Amino acid sequence: MTDKIEAKKAVEKKVEVKKAPAKKPAAKKAPAKKPVAKKPATSKIRKEMQDVRKEMKDVEKEVRKEVKKEVKKVVDKTQTVFEKLEDSVIAVPFKAANKTFMASLGLFSYVQKEFDKKFNEFDKTFNKYAKDGEKVFGVWEHKVEDFRKDVEEKVDGARDKVRETFKKAA
Repeated sequence: MTDKIEAKKAVEKKVEVKKAPAKKPAAKKAPAKKPVAKKPATSKIRKEMQDVRKEMKDVEKEVRKEVKKEVKKVVDKTQTVFEKLEDSVIAVPFKAANKTFMASLGLFSYVQKEFDKKFNEFDKTFNKYAKDGEKVFGVWEHKVEDFRKDVEEKVDGARDKVRETFKKAA
């Protein structure tokens, strides 16, 4: 089946195709009185089949070479869409859009770098203020703790005086 398809493709590509030798028509047999056992002609058929296969392989190789040549010609003749439109009126807006896009990418890259610089500066400053804040918090925490202790001592002292006074008065 594939041999027929390839032969058709070869014909379409205008390539010579060697045909397999035609089968010889079977001779009319005379009615035999006794069936005579003949030697099988398989070796002859096998040889013919090998010859046919070899010819088909040769034809297939030639067809493939021709197809590759034709494909290469077609590929070489084709142009990209950009090449076809490069000198046309349609190309002008595309070129302008392409330049604008590339410029915007460059601008975005620059803005991104500047943003990264400012963010890193902000991050350093924030970390510095956070450390300073922790130090100040620690200092004020100790001061408040000391103040609280002083107040508690004074309140305890005043409470004790009030209790003593009430005990003396009572």
